[in-house]
Amino acid sequence: MSGSELRIAIFSRYNLTEQYGLAAEFEEMLKLLASRAKVFHISLRGPHNEAVIPPGVEVNELPMLVDRAKPRDVALKFLLSYLLLPVAAARLRKFKPHAIFVSEILPLMPLFLKVFVRTNVATAYGDWHIHNWLGRKTWAKPLLRLVEFLDRFESRRIDGFFCRAAAAGERLKSWGVKPESIRVVRDAPDPAAFYPRDESELRRRCGFEEEDVVLLYHGVMHQGKGLDKLLTWTADLYRENSRIAIILVGGGPEQEALRALARKLQLGNRSVFAGWLKTIEQVGAYCNAADICIAMRTAAEANDKVVPGALLHSMACRKVVIGPALRGICEIIEHGVNGYVFQPDDGDSFKQLVRALVARRSQWEVIATRAYQDVQEKYSVKASAKQYAQALEHFASL
Repeated sequence: MSGSELRIAIFSRYNLTEQYGLAAEFEEMLKLLASRAKVFHISLRGPHNEAVIPPGVEVNELPMLVDRAKPRDVALKFLLSYLLLPVAAARLRKFKPHAIFVSEILPLMPLFLKVFVRTNVATAYGDWHIHNWLGRKTWAKPLLRLVEFLDRFESRRIDGFFCRAAAAGERLKSWGVKPESIRVVRDAPDPAAFYPRDESELRRRCGFEEEDVVLLYHGVMHQGKGLDKLLTWTADLYRENSRIAIILVGGGPEQEALRALARKLQLGNRSVFAGWLKTIEQVGAYCNAADICIAMRTAAEANDKVVPGALLHSMACRKVVIGPALRGICEIIEHGVNGYVFQPDDGDSFKQLVRALVARRSQWEVIATRAYQDVQEKYSVKASAKQYAQALEHFASL
């Protein structure tokens, strides 16, 4: 199939402006694809629309607006977007793609598009979002079993998968998915947002001094992250050492409960909730204002085969990174070389690690520098964009 004949469509929940912010490699991937194929991007509308559209890319937006800065709007529009799938399928049929890429994990949407557009479909795979949101609720167990069944059912019928962790690919293989249908492409931190810089002024505005030991979490706040545990463990460390502090950047369904927990634990001004920031550059600033960045996840199966984007973001800022010893995270962190791991859901293991790091502050720069070098060598925007583009061409030919 020659490049002039190849037609690839991308189905996203968010418009191009949001996609560029969510995935640093997205724009470069579109440019590469458009140089060799006709590209069609279809999504919901967004509150902002200033993205530069690469030549050769046709953009189409469905009649619904979603505001990613508002968690309730995101949840509602996610559900309502299923009602727009017939409209999306009709527009995609008109484009006649050889392959459709569903750019995030949207249960059953890839299968719907495969059936009604009748073409190859590839999708992202890894996070079990519904498990992370409802995993601790006893009433949700029958629902989660149904979700797992549907996940296996859909996976055996889709043509291609993009995984951030090799462990996620192994899960798919165990379900009967062929290896040639799986590609592992790591997250690529945006170099314009996540890079080493002096943010001592921001650190002071947060109320922290140079001698303090500032922990940081950034990302969505849902039950699967175990942030209630993180706050409790941090409070224990603070009672031992008044220099310990924590910054939490982001928002989500657990945000208010976590604020209440911080008050109950009497962390006071040693815990700072930055909220949902307007730009990813601001997220990078907070990473640089901290000392130890935490890729926090619980030990649930939904988290075991995931590489959190926050992990690579923090490494790109040349920070000491720590995370639970889950399979996906351990694909990136080599303990004592480019970061550290603790036992998942184990407060004693976490606190022992932080105490040891506090005692070995002089070694932080060596570990942080190795983490930064790993990002530059292995997880660049150009490398990820090229891998995505090549894989989509491959999935189109299956």
